[in-house]
Amino acid sequence: MLRFIPGRSDSLRKPRWPDVGQREPTTVFSGRPPLRELTVLIDHSVLAEDGGGPESLALLPGLLTHPYVQLLRYADDGPPRDARRVAHPPLNVEVVPGWAILSNRDAAPQHQVVTTGDDDRCTQTAVSGNLPDVAEDDTSTNAYSDLDPETRRKQRRADAMALQVARAVRADVFVTRRPYLHAVSWARSDGVTLASPKELLPLLSLYLRTQDEFITYRNASGSFTRRMNRGLFYWVGARSLLPAGWRWFSACVQHSHASGDDQLVFLAQSLFQRAQRALQARDEVHRALNTPQNNDVAEDALSSLDFVFLALMGAIDVSARVAHLALGVSDKPYEAGWQRDGWRKKVRRSSPTLAALVQQGTVTAHQLTVLATLRNSIHGAALGALSVADADRREQTLVGLPHADSTKLMGAMNALGGPSAWGVRQVLPGRFHADPGQLLDKVFQEAVDLLNALMAATPVEQLKGVSIRPEDTVPPTDGWPDEHTCRSIISQLGF
Repeated sequence: MLRFIPGRSDSLRKPRWPDVGQREPTTVFSGRPPLRELTVLIDHSVLAEDGGGPESLALLPGLLTHPYVQLLRYADDGPPRDARRVAHPPLNVEVVPGWAILSNRDAAPQHQVVTTGDDDRCTQTAVSGNLPDVAEDDTSTNAYSDLDPETRRKQRRADAMALQVARAVRADVFVTRRPYLHAVSWARSDGVTLASPKELLPLLSLYLRTQDEFITYRNASGSFTRRMNRGLFYWVGARSLLPAGWRWFSACVQHSHASGDDQLVFLAQSLFQRAQRALQARDEVHRALNTPQNNDVAEDALSSLDFVFLALMGAIDVSARVAHLALGVSDKPYEAGWQRDGWRKKVRRSSPTLAALVQQGTVTAHQLTVLATLRNSIHGAALGALSVADADRREQTLVGLPHADSTKLMGAMNALGGPSAWGVRQVLPGRFHADPGQLLDKVFQEAVDLLNALMAATPVEQLKGVSIRPEDTVPPTDGWPDEHTCRSIISQLGF
């Protein structure tokens, strides 16, 4: 997940706190929105093109109208001619509400001004720096390679100027598809986070979820919003990530009804509960990584990271326990565990197909190795933090991977995309560290794939009283959110 970039001392902004009416009764212990208002500058073309992108991003224009967000549009040529304009005679200035307008585009930087405002106020900010001049002569990227040299120069200059405007209005994030800005590292600095629409959606949703805004739909005008409570949002997210669970859980329910014993239902349900709690803890990690880094923040992030590994491996263990009962391999359910050689041999005698799924060298075996190794660190040396500093401040927190099992762990990671896919690098000789956010998201996706594979391959039809129908393998038609709502939640979570 993309992260917000904290500004340096010369780019600090005065916080603006949302002034939003409460939707329900309060007491003196009822809180206010905990985070300051988010300022977003967006290229007008992004919103003009099909509402911001494909169906998975259809929610973005609505979220940008949320009262906690200050949205400003920008275009190289300024606002459309038919946009409403408001005159401010004392300053002899005209503003377009909701727009950032650059004046004197061709003048020297010290004479360029960005104007924002509405019916009641007007703000003008000087543009500083020579980034447009630098970008104009920058041929280090392939951006706009299909254009002639002079047009490329002009477009690079326009892109850099747009970033200057974002800095001038103290935007937290600049949403754009400009290829040149996404190709150069210097564009992602000085407190302005550069984001594509696809990158912004989960980051914006995380910001709103942190303030108990669990939105599943909001129209572009902001006049209609559908919300869920926190528990339901993550529950739907967990069930949507685990489609193989519909058939698997239906069999557990049928067996419990037939046997008159609901033990298996509670056991199976705990798999989804652990996935749900892991999703919530995943948000806690990303929240911590989106704040200026220090020792306390690192402790919060790694504590939640530990819990994610524990909860996801707990869900894997539940799937083994259900397989144990379905196959009837022994009367000792505590023996069940995909990583246990003795138990797998018993499974192989009853279901060679299921046992082959976690056979050494398979994708699922590598996925299990990564997750089990990271979870097992809770029994040994704790995952430690490594501070990465740049000049006068801490830029990043890395997490140390279990040293004793590094050969086994790196072997599995190499088979699943390689170290870079996991955010892993060798900072110190013989020791491996990872970006906690990148590691977390990769682990989560691999764990979800593993859980789906295990549930799909488990012959739950062998449980007593089970008869799976087609409708048992898909979400119910009553009492469950529609497909659009489920996709909205998954997209907001960044999957």
